[in-house]
Amino acid sequence: MKCKNCNETIENDALFCDHCGAKVLKDRITLRFLLKELFASFGWDSYFILTIKKMFTEPHVVLREYVGGIRKRYLNPFTYLAISAALSLIIFNFFAEDFIKIQSSINSNEIEALQKIANQDLSELKDVSAEQLKKMKTEKMTAGIRLKVQDKIMTFFLKYFNLVMFLLIPMYAIISSFTYRKPYNFGEHIVINSYLMGTTMYVSILLFFLALLIHPGFYFSNLIFFTVYYMYALNKLHGYNLKQSILYFLRFLLVLLIFALILLFIVVILSLIIGVFIGIKNPDIFKQ
Repeated sequence: MKCKNCNETIENDALFCDHCGAKVLKDRITLRFLLKELFASFGWDSYFILTIKKMFTEPHVVLREYVGGIRKRYLNPFTYLAISAALSLIIFNFFAEDFIKIQSSINSNEIEALQKIANQDLSELKDVSAEQLKKMKTEKMTAGIRLKVQDKIMTFFLKYFNLVMFLLIPMYAIISSFTYRKPYNFGEHIVINSYLMGTTMYVSILLFFLALLIHPGFYFSNLIFFTVYYMYALNKLHGYNLKQSILYFLRFLLVLLIFALILLFIVVILSLIIGVFIGIKNPDIFKQ
């Protein structure tokens, strides 16, 4: 047999060429082959498979061992998280319009009612008082705004939700470090949350495909998995019993509520600023 790279004679069962050192490839290029080569090129082939498998079966073991110094056998937490964020960003952007169409078909009655109000022609109305006409104009404008806002929110939620979660890793680390204060420090909580968030993103991709194939509600059940998985992994990591788990779960909810209220306050302030800016650019909105 000849080496395809240097054309020297090699053994038929050789794995590598003795002359140039090239790997002997006999299989055709397939999608499976390309993915395997991709992971192997980054050294992820065995690390990635082991990490993702154990994060679903024994997440507390991965977290405890990696934080404890056993890091050679697992994929780096930030690489693990980055892969899931990149995959979800690509998939959600590619199928976003299909998901929105399915979601819209389920809420078709509400959307059609809003579209009917938003598209009505008020210029040809007769026997309508000035007060009624003003009210109808306001309803038309409101319906149009609601349709635009619903579409923007859904598009943003699908395309960028996991990316936002990726950027909020420090916030999740703060919440978990406040809830589970010992024995891990803030830096270790960032590692813990990177692994956990990465796993929930892989699940969100699976649920997204189920939502496309079966029902959109599957995708929104991701929040349930997120909560249960986080609490299970963190409680197993700390070795808490059922009573302790419930108490720490309540503490977790309290800390989460405080952060949610802070974020809500920030959103309200930003909304007011945006509203004032829109009002300056479009004064007729406030008049109506």
